[in-house]
Amino acid sequence: MPSNFDTDPSFLKLSTLSGLNHGLAVLKSQLDDGGIMGALKYLNSRIEHRFTAIYKFQGPMQRAVFLYDKLGQPGTRFNAIATSESLGRFITLSEPFGVTDSATDAFLNENGHRCLVTSFYGVPLSQGNTRPTGSLCHFDLKPQGLPSLVERDFLNRARSLLFFRLNGFGT
Repeated sequence: MPSNFDTDPSFLKLSTLSGLNHGLAVLKSQLDDGGIMGALKYLNSRIEHRFTAIYKFQGPMQRAVFLYDKLGQPGTRFNAIATSESLGRFITLSEPFGVTDSATDAFLNENGHRCLVTSFYGVPLSQGNTRPTGSLCHFDLKPQGLPSLVERDFLNRARSLLFFRLNGFGT
């Protein structure tokens, strides 16, 4: 009978942990050398989604503080999004949110949600156990699979590093 270590994704194998630590070291280096945009470019290089962004929640709007586009095109269309149209509104302090195809997602359809993007995965940005003040997310205009469990864990770890840099700690 296989152990939980082999079958339960919450138990990351040692080689995966070593890879995560290496990835975080590379992310820190990119952050030191290229700032937040360098870090977002690195995060984006690890996944298939076209965009990686940091959004700040501001009342009825979510504003892109930083937005990286894999294709290098201006993203003004995504610089400010009404919260009612943003998939980021489903992120909670304890739960990230992801969708592979917003047009066919039952949860979104049941809630009458219309959005600008098709695929999305985001984690909350917050200090401690306070209400999220923003999100770190990957998104695309076409269907994409959710990031792997390892990438989701990596993004979760990366958010703390980025949050502290955004708020003037560790600069």
